[in-house]
Amino acid sequence: MTRTVATGAFAVIGGLSAALALLTGPLAARADELADLRANQELLQKRIDQLSQAPPQAAPYVPGFGPETHKEVSGVPAVGGSFPRSFLIPGTDTSLRIGGFANGQALWYIKGAAPGGQLDGQGTRSFIFTEGQGGTGNLGSIPLNNAIGRGRSQVFGISGRQTRFLVDARTPTAWGQAKAYLEIDFSYNNTNVTVENAQGVASSWLPRLRKGYATLGGLLAGQDTGIMHDPDSDPELVDFGGEATSNGRARAPQVKYTYAGPYGTVFNAGIENPVPRLNGPFGQVDIDTQQIPTIAACSVTGNTAANLPADTACLGNAAFFSPLQSVWPEAIATARVNQPWGHLQIGGVVRTDYLNDGQGLERKYVGFAGTFSGDAHPFSGTPGPLGKDDLGYKFMAGVESAGQIANGVGIVTNFGAPINVPGVGLVNPLSGPFSAAWNARDSTQSLPNSAIVNGINVRHAYDLLVKTQSPNTFSGAIWYQHWWTENMRSTLEISGIWNALNTSILGPGTNNNKQLSIAHANIFWSPVAFIDFGFEYAWGHRVQVTNFKGDAYTLQGEMRVRF
Repeated sequence: MTRTVATGAFAVIGGLSAALALLTGPLAARADELADLRANQELLQKRIDQLSQAPPQAAPYVPGFGPETHKEVSGVPAVGGSFPRSFLIPGTDTSLRIGGFANGQALWYIKGAAPGGQLDGQGTRSFIFTEGQGGTGNLGSIPLNNAIGRGRSQVFGISGRQTRFLVDARTPTAWGQAKAYLEIDFSYNNTNVTVENAQGVASSWLPRLRKGYATLGGLLAGQDTGIMHDPDSDPELVDFGGEATSNGRARAPQVKYTYAGPYGTVFNAGIENPVPRLNGPFGQVDIDTQQIPTIAACSVTGNTAANLPADTACLGNAAFFSPLQSVWPEAIATARVNQPWGHLQIGGVVRTDYLNDGQGLERKYVGFAGTFSGDAHPFSGTPGPLGKDDLGYKFMAGVESAGQIANGVGIVTNFGAPINVPGVGLVNPLSGPFSAAWNARDSTQSLPNSAIVNGINVRHAYDLLVKTQSPNTFSGAIWYQHWWTENMRSTLEISGIWNALNTSILGPGTNNNKQLSIAHANIFWSPVAFIDFGFEYAWGHRVQVTNFKGDAYTLQGEMRVRF
């Protein structure tokens, strides 16, 4: 019995000893780890103290440039800004985004490229247009079926001038958000200077201001998307020229106020820079046009002015005969409603065209236009890519709408054409025996005796016989975008515009477009969210008031990386 009790006691003591060893083992190990950490910390602190006391090392030497001069990193981490893809500037309330995209595109005109200046005006491709045959591109200048060089209108080209850069800075204030925005690309062109090296070793493309504006709350001033334009009703196209027509100007200097109302409504009202337009015997002329088309240019080899290079564009002095005058801004207002399934927008504009030649012609004409546009997701709420399908549309109508309906027309006039003046004869302000009298001036800019023929003031009599008319314009566009997968989609688009121009006023041989239409079909693939590959086919059609016609067919592809 005693032996049994002893044996049990020893067993209990042995178990307690084992348990104590198991408990003290991890504690000892943890104590060793803490000691190691303290030692490492002490070594690290000593190293930091040594580095802080060491003399500064010379910056690395860069061959050809010398030592680096970069600033030391402050150690302040970047903080996300108030809007997507922006960051907060340290020490301020301003959120800044620097972005844009790099774009490369290839364009093949199977047929219908507008001719360039070589070969007596029948050369290969004019570079004054954007890449693509859309409304702001080649469409309005497609070679007609009576053109001499229509058989050599096949052209291929590669370009990167659509590349875009933007800076967007936003700061909250007691008056609402203040915003400064700048956007440029490289699609600048000059129709009065020969473009050199456009496809050579060094391209001549220059930066172009697309947008530059300031906002405070709902007030905006500067150059931005036109007030009447509806970007959300625009299709996704490879063609940088866009549709045949659109509501409002793509971009315009303006002052506007935006008010966000209830139930998803948004109201805009403002004024835009006036751009008077006329359609006359020499074609379409805007207030900033430097020449009237089709006037015979002087001989580059025989009549080039002194001290100018031989390739300087030598143009006729027809700009003198544009009587357009900018007087009143163009007043515009829009109303819009946004819903999960899409949006609707209506808008209207009132504008003026002034004709004033400083003598007997002083007339004012009022034009106006209205628009209805929007988009709708027909399968809104459907899971998968089908729910992203989109249908867009826009319809415009106006009288003397000019650029407020893209490719619209201004006042129709015969100013500048030969007119039979009773008692004088046929007066042609550009040439002929009475052109000198019509243009006569003395040192005080008044008409001298040489302007009087048979007792008649030639210029004043001519001006009284000038005819004008305010033309009608109707246009529209419709498109559908289908999403095949989450990163692949296609768009089918068709658009057109018709201008009612009085040919009895314009006269024969006029260079004015009566009808423009275009259709696009494309496919886009985005392997990642910020990269797009696009391929597109387009057909364009042009009809002049003389009923001569022309067609263009293009294939166009692009690669775009946004940042």
